[in-house]
Amino acid sequence: MEKPKIDYYVWADKVADQLKERKAKKYVVHGMWTPSGFFHIGNARAELLIPSFVNESLKDRGLKSEQNFIIDDFDDFDKIPEGLNIKNEDFEQYLGKPLRKVPSPVEGYDSWAHFFQKDVLSALEKFGIKPNILPSYDAYKKGIYDKTIKIVLNKSEEIRKIWNDVTNGKKPKGWVPVMVICENCGKSATTKVVAWDGKELEYLCTQHRPYAQGCRHKGKLKPGKGNVKLPWRLHWAAGWYIYGTTFESAGKDHFSSGGSVDTSQAFCREIFKTQPPMQIPTEFLLVDNAKLSGSVGNVISLSNWLEFAEPELLRFMMISYQPQTVINFDLHSNKFFLLADRYDEAERVHFGKEIKSDKRNEQLKRYYELSQIKQMQEKIPVQINYSIASMVTQVFPEKPLNELVEILSTKGWIHRKTLTQFDKERLLKRLELAKNWIKKYAPEDAKFVVQEEIPKDLKLGSKEKEALHIVANALKEKKWNEKTLFEEFYNICQGTGIKNTDFFRAAYNVLLNKDRGPKLAPFILTLGKEKVIELFEKV
Repeated sequence: MEKPKIDYYVWADKVADQLKERKAKKYVVHGMWTPSGFFHIGNARAELLIPSFVNESLKDRGLKSEQNFIIDDFDDFDKIPEGLNIKNEDFEQYLGKPLRKVPSPVEGYDSWAHFFQKDVLSALEKFGIKPNILPSYDAYKKGIYDKTIKIVLNKSEEIRKIWNDVTNGKKPKGWVPVMVICENCGKSATTKVVAWDGKELEYLCTQHRPYAQGCRHKGKLKPGKGNVKLPWRLHWAAGWYIYGTTFESAGKDHFSSGGSVDTSQAFCREIFKTQPPMQIPTEFLLVDNAKLSGSVGNVISLSNWLEFAEPELLRFMMISYQPQTVINFDLHSNKFFLLADRYDEAERVHFGKEIKSDKRNEQLKRYYELSQIKQMQEKIPVQINYSIASMVTQVFPEKPLNELVEILSTKGWIHRKTLTQFDKERLLKRLELAKNWIKKYAPEDAKFVVQEEIPKDLKLGSKEKEALHIVANALKEKKWNEKTLFEEFYNICQGTGIKNTDFFRAAYNVLLNKDRGPKLAPFILTLGKEKVIELFEKV
């Protein structure tokens, strides 16, 4: 009997149902990251949030599921990232060693890995993510990988054939696919195994790399307890075998033909004799059209995000895009406001304050549910548009945030007489974030200073002056709202024969000494008609 077709509104729910067909006793979703450089929100998409959404969706179906975050701190130190206030030559001697054996670039941390992982680990709970933290270095040292290392050593020839078949590679006969930690220099990138007798490995530290030179030591050891590790593609497959991984996302570059996904899945099936996890490729997250890079240092970290936006907005952005879709996040323009607007829209739909098509309703409700960190409120929380918040903090730059909440209420931007403690905290946070965005990230055309007097070099034509005088008189005559005042601007332009663009430019010239500014109608209503009348009558 053919299964009924289900119309999925959210990709995570579809993935969860596909995983459900495996009928596993427990589902394990994985993310993995190497702490060699800065962790950024692009890393968070593939390694934390996509697994988190799948984990939550599995649990919503009554299935047993857990999320693991593997910190691959046993990986080699192969590059010194930019953006650190250090002397590179002080760290070049550690290139080729495991990251956990490299000193921290900043005092106060046990290692290079500990320094770079501290930002992500300290922020996880703030984003509603609670995975098991599994450092690879510790796992190897505890002997968790010993069994898989023995399997690999005893199946070296089979692994060589798989590697060459899948990758079109040319690994030579006699290749032993493990990496010994040199007992003399401590490097793992520069060693080469030359013999395995079933009990001990013989190795040379002579495999020079562009970034690290071997010490030429020759040694022999019994593998175990972290003196040997697996190369990346075998390490990945071994982790799936050890932890019983059922789902893992990864960057799309891993999914190229013959790449690490193809190779690791083949190893999982044929060497470790277990089913590989379901994997989906994740596209890049661009910021202002640029790819983020932890080694270059042009990143937005999870902590950075909390300076200008609520954590729910990052979750909302990640769940509302298919993993295979590029996200181009525009932080340094007022297009950033659109993300906050979309989140607020989903919130209104969830609480029944706005109605879309049936499918869109269900989709937005589910996006909103999966974006939440705290328990949802019984009724819709008070909302304040991010663009209004950023405008208010600039109109009244010296006022404390709690006074700005009162101003928002008196100016009509808050349509609720009584605010709960949750509402107050939420408004204060949005104002604080908007103020930080203006200070640290906003483009110059989003910043402004309200003029106390008419700018000295102001040059307006007679029609522009006439239009502004009419606005001043109109503000005296009646009470306006954003919609009616906006419409009046166009009536005035038509009546005076002035172009709309010239009218708005003239208004901003007088009020801000700039050619552009925030939406004029809400700006005037927030600034207060008295101040606007005073300035417009002086032109």
